Amino acid sequence: MPEDRLLRVAANEPLAGSYHRLTLSPGAAVPAWEPGQFTMISLGRGHDPLLRRPYSIYNLHDPTASTVNLQILYKIYGRGSAALAAARPGDELACLFPLGRGFSPALGPGQQLALVAGGAGVASLHALAAAEIRAARSPVLLFGGRNSAEAEAAAPTRALGVETRISTDDGSMGTRGFVPALLDGLLKERGAGGFVVCACGPTPMMKVTAEVARIHGAACYLSMESSMACGFGVCVGCVVGVRREPGAPLRYKRTCVDGPVMDASEIAW
Repeated sequence: MPEDRLLRVAANEPLAGSYHRLTLSPGAAVPAWEPGQFTMISLGRGHDPLLRRPYSIYNLHDPTASTVNLQILYKIYGRGSAALAAARPGDELACLFPLGRGFSPALGPGQQLALVAGGAGVASLHALAAAEIRAARSPVLLFGGRNSAEAEAAAPTRALGVETRISTDDGSMGTRGFVPALLDGLLKERGAGGFVVCACGPTPMMKVTAEVARIHGAACYLSMESSMACGFGVCVGCVVGVRREPGAPLRYKRTCVDGPVMDASEIAW
């Protein structure tokens, strides 16, 4: 059940490029969360910015710990994220969490997860990678960024022992190009039957990723990123068009409560 809590900033540190990692200490037990769930954070003092912002929960909940810090990986895009970057240790931020449906892919015998991350989308997949490592499984991270500085955002996930392949727009690290091409190469190299795909990133990237997975016959789950005002299904401002099958009537799901993780085969792009 989500809780609305004031969490104290323990650290707010640059990670790579314009990425930052925020660590929030609750000071008491918090509800457990699943990889792929998110939090709505009030960023400023008073009413500026007025609306909270959604951020994926970056770290894995440790069920053996009495208290668990909550971490957020974010990139400075605009006024909201700039306000978050200005938070200092000791500040308190109002956080509503955990929200949404996370990743729960069913793996068959011998299958692995192919985690496809576009830029800040790695924030939604890092905890999933950690959960797989804890379960003695071997995910593969495919990370795409604009340049080598941004690609360093994949370093904490790689440090878990995750096999990592990188593409950059300018070729300054890894393969020159876009991350769906890495997925295509992986599925051709090792066989699509050995993988379940989980992805998060810009919408165009996820659309192509879903198409690559479909062509290869691999199951694919996407963490859909949408602007939202409430985070719990009231404002209906984060809907995604879906179809149960080709030609079926278009319906809508709310990213915040029906997602953010959705079956890629249902998305009406």
